[in-house]
Amino acid sequence: MPGIASNFMHDRIQEGSVIAAKPPNGKFVLDVQKSIPAVLISNGVGITPMISMAKACALLNPTRPIWFLHGARDGKFHAFRDEMREISRQNHNLNVHFRYSRPTPENRGKYHSVGYVDAALIQELVRQEAEYFLCGSPSFMQSIMQGLKESGVPDSRVFFESFGKPMKSQSDKQTAIATGDERFAEIVFAKSGKTLTWQPSDGTILEFAEANDINPPFSCRVGVCGTCMCKIREGVVAYQEEPTATTDKGLVLICISQPGTAKLVLDI
Repeated sequence: MPGIASNFMHDRIQEGSVIAAKPPNGKFVLDVQKSIPAVLISNGVGITPMISMAKACALLNPTRPIWFLHGARDGKFHAFRDEMREISRQNHNLNVHFRYSRPTPENRGKYHSVGYVDAALIQELVRQEAEYFLCGSPSFMQSIMQGLKESGVPDSRVFFESFGKPMKSQSDKQTAIATGDERFAEIVFAKSGKTLTWQPSDGTILEFAEANDINPPFSCRVGVCGTCMCKIREGVVAYQEEPTATTDKGLVLICISQPGTAKLVLDI
């Protein structure tokens, strides 16, 4: 069966096994102690971090109003439904709404509305200032982010985590356009035999490589796992944020970096 990590865990790791693991890390974090209402919005497996956030609030700050909005095709595609219902029963300030796009007769009584989770539904349910947390497919989140923006929600109150390539908020895009940064750099991808011209609008080195049909290994895309680490032969990189993964001398993470010199030679 496919799945290197999951097969290893099932086949090799038993009760009592000790594994080396890094602590939780990332930017998609809910400050549990805040009092402002939080709206947790997800579809598909994007429900996973939302459950942790909802549990944390229910345990550590049960008076904080929480809306939990999740979209799924039908009951067969809805993970953790019963678990979320149980959590909501234990906390009256946790408001759960499940919306199915194609419910079946067997799903009767297990969802609240039909259609797709969108900005209109959010406005209907949440009638006060709040913070919004999104996780799901890119098209799903882009649509909701646009809807929230049109309804007057500031970008500073919208937080998201995307599947695959990182998404940029509307403010990030506008800033990039407004600054008119004209820096250019030559990147030599030595193993691929390509020499290309990079500019700030091309994003990270990893994004630039992918856009030019070069596909180096990656996983987290936020500088945590170290999968994208590669040797740098010439030049330096400029990190957009401090890497969490430890890098040895002469190695760089391309998922969170851009060229820091006019010429960059990478062993990719």
